[in-house]
Amino acid sequence: MKERFRQLPEPLQQQVIRRFVVAVVFVLLFFIALFGFWDVYLFLPCLLFAGFFIVNALRLFYTFIRGDYISVSGTCIRVETTAIRKRVKSLTLEYEEEVPRLLTVSIHERIKRLSVGDTVTVYLSEKTPVYNRNGAYLIYDYYAVEIRKGA
Repeated sequence: MKERFRQLPEPLQQQVIRRFVVAVVFVLLFFIALFGFWDVYLFLPCLLFAGFFIVNALRLFYTFIRGDYISVSGTCIRVETTAIRKRVKSLTLEYEEEVPRLLTVSIHERIKRLSVGDTVTVYLSEKTPVYNRNGAYLIYDYYAVEIRKGA
């Protein structure tokens, strides 16, 4: 099992680890609330959140080791940012299929070091809905984004 985990790409490993860490935090909060306060209204939500994140992490790990994900690599040709805080809203990749295609990814996490010309790999589910807008594909959901500078 450990070898299968190590064979996964690093961004996917990080997603699984993040969810397990959140689950461990909620387990610790559960024990603190249970033995410190003896209040059902405090420890029951912690237990439920811990269970949710453990199941979520295991489900995600099982999906990854089965190989039920797609990775799309391409060159970033456009980065759309917000007006005030300059956070990345979306990025557009040019990737090769039979002909060069465009893929616009709506970003839902903080990405700091992205610029035009970087090589970007997007990991997404096989079941992710893909929309067509202005001749480019558009996705709103993904597992992880990997950025390689100037590659």
